[in-house]
Amino acid sequence: MKFYEKYPKLKEKSFLSKVLTDTVFSTMSLEDQQVSKTKIVKIVNGILKDKELKGDQFFTN
Repeated sequence: MKFYEKYPKLKEKSFLSKVLTDTVFSTMSLEDQQVSKTKIVKIVNGILKDKELKGDQFFTN
C-alpha cells in the first residue's frame, strides 16, 4: 500500500498545511524557539506554492 493510499487526507492542501504548521510550531515551542504562528503559516504556504508551481502533483482538486 502506498503512502497516499493509506493517508488520503494528506492530499488536501488545507489539511496538509495545517498539519505542517502545527507540527513545526509545537516542535519549535518545545525547543524554546519563539516564532509566531503567522510566520510559520507564511513559510509553509510559500513552500507548498513552490511545489505546485514546479509541477509536483500531490494535491487533489
